[in-house]
Amino acid sequence: MQLEQQYEEQRRQREFKERKWREDRAYKDSTAIKIKTWGNALRNTITKMPSEGIDVVSWFVSIDKLFEQLNVPADLQAILIRPYLSDRAKLLMSKCDPTHSAKYENIKAFLLKQLHLSPAVYLDKFNSLTQDKSETYSQFSTRLRSLFEYYAESRKIGQSYDKLVDLIVYDRVKSCLSPALSRYVLSLEANHKDGWIGRQGLAEALDSYLANLPESFGRSRFVPGIQAKTGSKPGNGKRETQPGNVVPERFNARSASQYTDSQGQRPVPVPRPVPVFM
Repeated sequence: MQLEQQYEEQRRQREFKERKWREDRAYKDSTAIKIKTWGNALRNTITKMPSEGIDVVSWFVSIDKLFEQLNVPADLQAILIRPYLSDRAKLLMSKCDPTHSAKYENIKAFLLKQLHLSPAVYLDKFNSLTQDKSETYSQFSTRLRSLFEYYAESRKIGQSYDKLVDLIVYDRVKSCLSPALSRYVLSLEANHKDGWIGRQGLAEALDSYLANLPESFGRSRFVPGIQAKTGSKPGNGKRETQPGNVVPERFNARSASQYTDSQGQRPVPVPRPVPVFM
């Protein structure tokens, strides 16, 4: 009888411990407790979002790496990041659809778009970025890499090496274009779903555009390096700009000898009136 009582007491203790363990586990797994736990862990590691648009890119890069290193649960990232948003970012988020602000990746994409950080901004900042006096070359190279990665992501390169090569050549060709052609390419990019028309598409569009220019319009306005050449042809009294631009020459005493009438004779100048003195 005494042995049975001992077994029963041991069973009760085991059940109590299991119940206590389940309660503790449920308490720790609750969203509120996890937010509090992760919030305390990140409190001294996350800085406030900067106010300048392009610096936000570097800030998001540091957040991405921090979440990855600490294995922060994806369902908590959007909540944990909100206290560190700038005042402007919080105002923008108040206008965002709540269904799109539940995930960290959606918040990041929304803010980068609202801050007008377009692919052109990424590329310009990448090409003009200089090293700060207080940063090492490792930090400088990390900032450059972050900018280029965001630029490649904005161009939807993915993991394709061929698309990356095409993008580099694409930007190199664009850097050689005249202002008129640059505006034409921008109009094409604005109507494309990816924001750029690809290396082959760019080359074909430019060749087709130049091929359909009127001959009298001249390529010198559109193709850098082609300079207009001037010269006069005796007998027609016109100065021609190569290629195709014809500019009438100013009439003067020197050029008058080149002008003839329909019978091949020079026009006779009208005699000046002779003054009469009284």
